[in-house]
Amino acid sequence: MSLFEFRFYAVASGRMASELALVHDMAIAGAPDTEGGPPEHEQTLWERYGVPRPLGSWVTLSGAATPGFLYIMKWRDLGERDARFPRFWLDRFWRARRAQLTDGMTLVDSIENWVMEALPQWESLREQGQPTESGGVHELRVQDVLNGSQAEAADVLATIDLPALKRRGAKVMGLFEVAIGPGRPRFVILLAWPDLQTQIDGWLAFDRDVEVTAQRERERAKHGRRLFSTSQQHLLQPVKWNRPRTDFGAVS
Repeated sequence: MSLFEFRFYAVASGRMASELALVHDMAIAGAPDTEGGPPEHEQTLWERYGVPRPLGSWVTLSGAATPGFLYIMKWRDLGERDARFPRFWLDRFWRARRAQLTDGMTLVDSIENWVMEALPQWESLREQGQPTESGGVHELRVQDVLNGSQAEAADVLATIDLPALKRRGAKVMGLFEVAIGPGRPRFVILLAWPDLQTQIDGWLAFDRDVEVTAQRERERAKHGRRLFSTSQQHLLQPVKWNRPRTDFGAVS
């Protein structure tokens, strides 16, 4: 099964443009010429070292760590990740470009990275049809889950909660469980909304949805509490040079 790496950068005040330029130059733009290597622009610098292009990149519009920049990458396994990133970090162009953009000042205040596994329930929620770039307003929800009830919670998301949000205009772009990271057990849900008003109206309707409220009562009767407790929410704007597609991170 593939692994997904979530990387979140709390960007220092006034440094977002430089942080975006650095990631764009490494992951999206063509790599510079190197003696005996491939020509300029034939591949990105990350591709030169076997580091995959991010599946999507975003800046935060709201949330606890704003301004923030994040992206999600897909790896075959941890061995691939641990072998390829260290080779890239030794690259001379990377070091020079980073020094140029930082100009002696930090770009980010902190970095979080989690390794996640796709939940199998995601497959039933994915958008059908030809994949397209997904614009609008995106939403990242980091949801704490009752320990020992992950399988039940994932089924509830797939059959009750996320279908209710889809009926209100949301697209489910990703559904993950954090395998390595803080606060486990924890799910990460990535939604796409056509606009902010639809997102606001969608969640107001969700809170009054009869199926959802009935499910919460069943959870309290069975467990003495809800399956989902605290959550973090980030509203996101896709970065134009790396918008995710509607089939983002397909489960395969």
